[in-house]
Amino acid sequence: MKIHRLVHIRLCQKNRDRQIKRRYAITKRLNIRRNNRPRKTRSHKSKGNSENGLYEAIAPEDFSYSNIAGGISFIQEIDSVCRKNKYAVLKVNLERVKKIDAFGIALMISMLNKLSCQHIRYWGTYPIADNAKQYIIESGFLELVKTNLQKPANQSNGNQLFMIGKSSVDSHRIGDAVKKAMQHLLGRIDIYPPVYDNMLEISANSVEHANKSKIEKNWLVSITTEENRLHFILADTGTGILENLRKKKYQEIRDLLIRADSEILCGVFNKQYQSITGEINRHKGLPIIFESFKDGFVSNLRVLTNKIIVDFEANKSTTLKRGFKGVLYSWTVTNENYNNWLKTL
Repeated sequence: MKIHRLVHIRLCQKNRDRQIKRRYAITKRLNIRRNNRPRKTRSHKSKGNSENGLYEAIAPEDFSYSNIAGGISFIQEIDSVCRKNKYAVLKVNLERVKKIDAFGIALMISMLNKLSCQHIRYWGTYPIADNAKQYIIESGFLELVKTNLQKPANQSNGNQLFMIGKSSVDSHRIGDAVKKAMQHLLGRIDIYPPVYDNMLEISANSVEHANKSKIEKNWLVSITTEENRLHFILADTGTGILENLRKKKYQEIRDLLIRADSEILCGVFNKQYQSITGEINRHKGLPIIFESFKDGFVSNLRVLTNKIIVDFEANKSTTLKRGFKGVLYSWTVTNENYNNWLKTL
């Protein structure tokens, strides 16, 4: 009886051994097949390396207003990829850029500032094309971003590029910026209340509404001299005008659900909606900007927010595939605009 029991135990052990060997052989074949499988390559030109936490983003050749959709797509892809894959370092490759303007630089600076708030370090390369590289240098870019290039000595073109905001409005710096710009246009230092008021209202809106976190509360000022005119760009990287409106209760925005974004944005400038705080259009700031345009004190007013850009001069709006998370205001000032204001005094 004991002999039969021992034989049975040995047979069971051999059976288990065979099962273990069989499973091991199957696992080995699957691993070999998986390792020999061809790897998929990235279809886009930007690339990331998860081992060292580096993501390289290659900018489009045209990084200007004429390709605003391409510029926004570029910065939004960077933001999305860096957040999802938790890259710690970003390389901005500008070598292919042949055309860049104040719009492209404003988009790039706003993106870099946003990433720095997320503790993502960045570095990059300059365009190979001399004209594009020189435009970046003369824009004031070196004042905001540390690079290995030397800042131009005695820069006299009058361009200004700086960030302000945080938890307060720097009215003194805004006033100095406007006076310096008007000196280039008029040949003398002079105040220009319409532009000063516009900038003050935009900064107040950015500080109060754009971001919840204090460290992210900032807005970009770009003042560029272009022949006989000044080009102002002001941008913040918050949620945007349209997204702020859609945070309101359904009963208060029924018509927002059926109206086009361009109609809604124009309605904001015409005092049709309240802000999420219950105040009409963020202290009436947006209507003030639009009124300065209607009165002829500024020209070429353009507003970019979320997936819509409205050109008030051309009375035209464009819907984009990818949106800008924030608000970008753009206008120009000429001697004619200044003289229109003088006539009202």
